[in-house]
Amino acid sequence: KRQEMDDFDVYPISHKGRVYNVITAMDLTFREVRGMIDALVALGAFPAGADAHEPGDLFTCAVEGFVFEVDVRGFDVVVYRRERAK
Repeated sequence: KRQEMDDFDVYPISHKGRVYNVITAMDLTFREVRGMIDALVALGAFPAGADAHEPGDLFTCAVEGFVFEVDVRGFDVVVYRRERAK
C-alpha cells in the first residue's frame, strides 16, 4: 500500500559537504541513507540549477541488501519503497 504523505517525516542529512532532505515514512539506518545518496549521486540524480529533475523522476538503487525506490526533487529525496534485494 502507498503511504499517505502525512505519514512522511523530513530528515535533514549532511553528507559530503551538502545537506539533503530525506523524506520518508520508514526507519532507515545512516548506512542506508548515506549509501542511497552516494548511489543517487553516481546516477546523476542531483544536477545543478535548471537541470534539476522533475517530480516523478523515480530512481531505483540497491544499498545494504535492499532496493529503494525514490523520487529526487532538487536535494529532497523522497523514499517510497524499500524491499529486500532478490
